[in-house]
Amino acid sequence: MIVTYIYSNCVEDQIRVQLRCRNMVDAINRTGIHSANLLDMNSFALNTPEAQQICAGSDLLVIYRYLYGPILTALQYWKARDKKVIVDFDQAVNYLSADMPEYSFWSEGKPLEDHAQGNKEIISPIPIEQFKWGLGMVDAATVSSGRLVDDWSMFTRVYEVSDYINSYQYPGLNQSHENEIWIGLGHRVNYDSFKNSGLLSAMENVCKARPQVRLILCNLNKAMDVGLDIDPAQIKISYPRYFEDWVSTLLKLDIGLAPLYGNYDLRQGPGNLLEFMISKIPLIASEQMVFHSLFPYGNWVKNALDSWEYAILNTVDQLDAHQKKAAKEPFLYAISQDVSANIDKVLKTYAYIINQS
Repeated sequence: MIVTYIYSNCVEDQIRVQLRCRNMVDAINRTGIHSANLLDMNSFALNTPEAQQICAGSDLLVIYRYLYGPILTALQYWKARDKKVIVDFDQAVNYLSADMPEYSFWSEGKPLEDHAQGNKEIISPIPIEQFKWGLGMVDAATVSSGRLVDDWSMFTRVYEVSDYINSYQYPGLNQSHENEIWIGLGHRVNYDSFKNSGLLSAMENVCKARPQVRLILCNLNKAMDVGLDIDPAQIKISYPRYFEDWVSTLLKLDIGLAPLYGNYDLRQGPGNLLEFMISKIPLIASEQMVFHSLFPYGNWVKNALDSWEYAILNTVDQLDAHQKKAAKEPFLYAISQDVSANIDKVLKTYAYIINQS
């Protein structure tokens, strides 16, 4: 089997492209039986000679997330030539809130800079409507969570392909910050979840009670615009765009936080959680039943200020014990979610889709 992943050029997508596309390509090529390619979305949309050669030689084309405009045109081109095409998406685009950067694209039609190629015209019809049309054209969709399967099965056949990690990409902690304790959020956390889960207020209290704590915020511009009741010296801002930048930030953390609040978060895959586990970082997350299979591997709390504050203070005050625990069962579970250990399941899903009439 030859699989080609058509990945997004957008800088903001690159961390997720690593999990959903690049990791898969690495694992498929390591089988020695099957092979996989990467093709950037602009080349696919423009049907360049490289794109024509790669797609013509593929058994399956996997388009990451986007189905609109020239991507739909390219999709139709290859469907007319009897190619099997699926879309892979890992985001509840129908539950985006207005504070999320992606909202203006999906719900207002404002072009993505890395897709636009200089065209600033509003996309019409809006991309979320075109996405629904595209689902009627593809052979199937693969998604990162069971809730996404339920949401979109009315449009096409949908199969769950979970987030998997390349274990070797998380080489070891680099906690060289003396007596400070660095507490950070996963890279997919949005401001509404940070605030409405009770975590924001809890961290304000924690930082007052424990001056050694440093709160690491990744791409949470709105938190800084609104203002936090935290000593500025206790806040560190990080803007990781590429996967390597995110891992560099991740591996400096002493404690990882995963606030999950609302319909959007309940449709996320487990990628953020697995990254804390594989890095042996104690994890504190919102208790949501959609992640019940992970409950043995972290500290799961109610979405309330008191619950978050108690759990974080306990982890700060007994950090050594929590770190030793994180290096046992949570780490071993994360190892079991390595992409190479699970690629046969993914390939069986692909083979099933290819063989359907």
